[in-house]
Amino acid sequence: MMKKIYLTVISLAFLLASCNKWLDINPELEIRNDDMYSMEQGFMDVLTGAYIRMATPSLYGCNTTVRLPELMANHWSVASTSTGTVEDYVTRFDFTQSSTKSLLETIWLQYYQVIVNLNALLAEIEDKKDLFTDGNYELIKGEALGLRAFLHFEVLRYWGETPQNIAMEKIAIPYVTQVTKNPNSLLSLSYREVFEKILADLNEAETLLANDPITLYNNDALNHPEYEGTTAAEAAYPSNDFHFYRQIKFNYYAVKATKARYYLWLGDTRTAARYAREVIDAVNEDGTPKFKLADEPEASNGKMTFPTEHIFAVHNSNATSTLTSYFFNYQTMYTQNISSLQTAYETSLHTSDIRFKDERLWEERYEPLVSQPQNYFRKYYENETTAVKQMPLIRLSEMYFIAVENGDTDLFRTYRIARNLDASIDGTLTDQNAIMARLELEYRKDFYGEGQMFFFYKRLGYTSYTWPTVKTVESASYRLAVTGTQTKLPDF
Repeated sequence: MMKKIYLTVISLAFLLASCNKWLDINPELEIRNDDMYSMEQGFMDVLTGAYIRMATPSLYGCNTTVRLPELMANHWSVASTSTGTVEDYVTRFDFTQSSTKSLLETIWLQYYQVIVNLNALLAEIEDKKDLFTDGNYELIKGEALGLRAFLHFEVLRYWGETPQNIAMEKIAIPYVTQVTKNPNSLLSLSYREVFEKILADLNEAETLLANDPITLYNNDALNHPEYEGTTAAEAAYPSNDFHFYRQIKFNYYAVKATKARYYLWLGDTRTAARYAREVIDAVNEDGTPKFKLADEPEASNGKMTFPTEHIFAVHNSNATSTLTSYFFNYQTMYTQNISSLQTAYETSLHTSDIRFKDERLWEERYEPLVSQPQNYFRKYYENETTAVKQMPLIRLSEMYFIAVENGDTDLFRTYRIARNLDASIDGTLTDQNAIMARLELEYRKDFYGEGQMFFFYKRLGYTSYTWPTVKTVESASYRLAVTGTQTKLPDF
């Protein structure tokens, strides 16, 4: 009988009956491993499939970038009457409603679907090591392990406790490393075990990805395979087509950056800053920076996602059809009022901020039959009908912020100059409280629409937001599943 791999086999036997859909991933897709994994290309295809699923609207194509975390961070004012909508409930951290439960279930399931697909690949790759050429065994396995760690960490950041309230022996989330139908092998683990497994996967990924093409070639070359062979500098381009476009793959520097996030979440700011500096200080063979802070020339070209800063992004081929309705339909769009944005971007002080000047990030205009101007969010748009396709998940500026939080304030000046912020703020970072107050402002400005502001609030255990209006946030609200009337993780 032909052997088969089941890619969607997680059961929820370990959850309470009231939560029995949270890991109920139906066996809807079966891939025959004697076909899929009989050649190198099959492994490449499975890995590519994981990235494609990550880029769908259910995850980073919408829900876990511009929607769920941004609503929880109070970034959107939905244009139409929103009472009783998902947006209304999520903004109020009300996950008792059927619509919000459904949103969370969708996100949870999609995270674990990707993880199970990665596990299927990892279960096969050791026995098929001889199939691989040109370093692809290390590349594919390293990416899969790194992604598995990254995705579990994302689940933990959403559904886990705020770092201040973590009891390491308390049950956290499932860390799934197997392809199995046996629910007894999929029990949730303690926080300590989950953190240990995340780090173990990241460490192994870092070793495997030591010769990642991104460490050998410059990103401009890797993003333009069409130029290969057109110049005398053949060494500037890899010979293997699979080695291009590393910024939309979980590359070597994505591992380092995830470690920076990981240690910051644990409160080890010194180690976090060390990994952040490794990314910041990475250079090409000619000494130029591997990743470059976006500045006026890049912003003036309308590239508001700042591609030169992308350490890890997803390619969202459906960005236009997905996002247009959120940002360019004045009746239902996600927006923010102009006066609040002027406060957020400190427009009276920073008159030339590359993000806010010339309506680059926000465009104010009147619509027919609408008395007040509408404010359109433009980060993901080349124009109102065409969206950019690279949605960043980790950017260089975050690494700067992590290093600055550890006291490396010289880096803040570098960041400030790139963003055209007024020099008067250079001398204001006089103590840790001042640093954190400034970072709150800069996280909001830089990551609007990317989902990182919520994690800033949660990591630091903010009990209230002060922008755009004062809003009290209970600690329990930061945990996203529901039992009774409070938001909390289901008991496993």
